[in-house]
Amino acid sequence: MRVLHINAGNEDGGARTYIVNLMKGQGLIGEESALLTFQEGPVSKMARENGLNVAVMPQKQRFDLSILKPLIKYINNNDFDIVHTHGPRANYIVSLIRKKINAKWVITVHSDPRIDFSGLKGKVMLKLNLHALKQADLLFYINPDLEEYFESLNISSDKTFKVFNAIDFAGSNPSFTRHPTFSMLVVARLVEVKNHRLLLEALSKVKFNFRLTLVGDGPLMDELHNLVKDLGIQEKVDFVGFKENTGDFYQDCDVSLLTSRTESLPAVYLESAAYGKPVIATNVGATDLVINSETGWLVESENEQELIEALNEAHTAWKDGTLEQKGMNLYQEVKDNYSIEKLADKVNDGYKATLDAN
Repeated sequence: MRVLHINAGNEDGGARTYIVNLMKGQGLIGEESALLTFQEGPVSKMARENGLNVAVMPQKQRFDLSILKPLIKYINNNDFDIVHTHGPRANYIVSLIRKKINAKWVITVHSDPRIDFSGLKGKVMLKLNLHALKQADLLFYINPDLEEYFESLNISSDKTFKVFNAIDFAGSNPSFTRHPTFSMLVVARLVEVKNHRLLLEALSKVKFNFRLTLVGDGPLMDELHNLVKDLGIQEKVDFVGFKENTGDFYQDCDVSLLTSRTESLPAVYLESAAYGKPVIATNVGATDLVINSETGWLVESENEQELIEALNEAHTAWKDGTLEQKGMNLYQEVKDNYSIEKLADKVNDGYKATLDAN
């Protein structure tokens, strides 16, 4: 089986990591895969750094359709069995050529399309993306909340296939170091859906000392800077911006957090697991598959009081030395069930079902 993954190429979040990890997993189980992007950028860079097969077919602008004929030729001449798109732009482009390519077409829906876009251009892009989702031979999804949404779009359940996020555990050797000051980490874009405000307001009400590091960039940077000043916790919060490699930050924390309003199964939970660090997270999407009382703390979205209680319990566990056990429980859970090889096997089940359908 020959698989071509397609992405616009400007993705620097979880979808990029997913694509690279899936392709690495496919290599480990003997499947041949390649990546095509529409620009040089974070995706092609990360893929090359991981030794993956990458090609770039540049677009002059977002809706440059001059690449359609070259793309058809590239797919058919290379005898790909599966074209696997990731992201709205890639989905839209392939929707325009699906009847002219010999391969089956599948999509991974990485996030909820309803919250991916804003403004007039966003409404147009949403419409184009939904049109593409309805045309594809199969939709892979991670977030169980999307099942009802697909049903509302009249997409048959036999055209959807649940998968999961994964992480490469090669060379991982987690070790827990208790830091002098209780240290917390959030790795997330500074956007509304991640709900940093909930965490910052909760932290302004706890009685213990702490350090919080926020790794990520985004449109809310200035607003959140002003918020920590207004809350009087600016001396305890570090904004470090976007970082390509986050390993050192996980190593330097005692617990990681994510207080999102919606998620699938974020890679940051798995990254935290790889370093043996427990997680405090909101109970959204598929989070409860890995985060529970044995591996961290699960709180209801938007519930500040529950979050404060979890923060206090985590601080107490830091003081009495029981955080390490939760971190190691998370490491074992994720290593056993969310390796890149297991992801590749699961995705291949979907490929085979699609190829066998006709």
